[in-house]
Amino acid sequence: MLSLKTFIKAGVGSAAAVLGAGALVYECAMNTKVNSFFIRLFDRTDSSQETSDCEEVYRREPGWMEKHKGEDQTIVTDVTGRIHAYIIPSEHPTHKWAVLCHGYNASPESTGVYAEHYHKLGYNCICPSLRGWGNDETKYCTMGYHDKDVCMAWIDYIVDKDPDAEIVLHGYSMGAVAVMLATGEALPHQVKAAVADCGFTSCWEQYANVIKYCTKLPPFPLLNAVNAASIHRRNFDIRKNVPIDAVSRSVTPTVFLHGTADDFVPFWMMDRLYDACAAPKAKQPIEGADHARAVYKDPALYWKTVDGFLQDKITP
Repeated sequence: MLSLKTFIKAGVGSAAAVLGAGALVYECAMNTKVNSFFIRLFDRTDSSQETSDCEEVYRREPGWMEKHKGEDQTIVTDVTGRIHAYIIPSEHPTHKWAVLCHGYNASPESTGVYAEHYHKLGYNCICPSLRGWGNDETKYCTMGYHDKDVCMAWIDYIVDKDPDAEIVLHGYSMGAVAVMLATGEALPHQVKAAVADCGFTSCWEQYANVIKYCTKLPPFPLLNAVNAASIHRRNFDIRKNVPIDAVSRSVTPTVFLHGTADDFVPFWMMDRLYDACAAPKAKQPIEGADHARAVYKDPALYWKTVDGFLQDKITP
């Protein structure tokens, strides 16, 4: 018969193993400086999905973004420290601005498809490096949580530069989370609208989905151990990263888009976010689009939806 001491040792050993596994998963998913192979374990985008001619444009070099992004720009705030972005001015003087937030395991260059569209409509475009990605100097990404502060810092930059600005916030995936979290804050009146493309309802719910999707394991206790590692590293508490709560406080008109074939950030999350949003709102499913591929799968419908939503919110 096993002794109490043996049971205790077994329990302590199991707990240590779970915490160790959580720390490993955390480093692989959140430490953006680790080998990209481990990061891609959490990126299950279906690479076999057909790409449109539009997407192929952004796979070619140098591409629109490379031609227009110019030099990396930085600002420093008390909340964010030094942050980075590409600032692409419009060809003619304008008060229209678009802040374009990229997704997980990406960089500002990936927002080129959005920047080109807004730029052709006469917008100044700001494409930030979110935490841990692109030119950002921090080590860990925050899945939109502290990226909200990056987004708001660039809003303040715009307002200081152009008090008559009319600002659109547009983000995809993790960038959509940053945008939604920002709309839950007290934003200046210059922010006129937001576009949230395939963002999740909450980080906890999303991570639970990823764990089940990628490993077929139940979220408990691994997700709890991942969160313990995040808190221990003073990054963020996964339980507090809740875009669905932010949009429920929002007064910023928001349009939600999501691909129906998205099983990484599940398509059903769009309806829950839309239903919770307290601000003027619209939604548009993009049939057959995988994660973060809506703008490529059906660009005509995508931009018809976005442009139509912004039509009465931004001065032509």
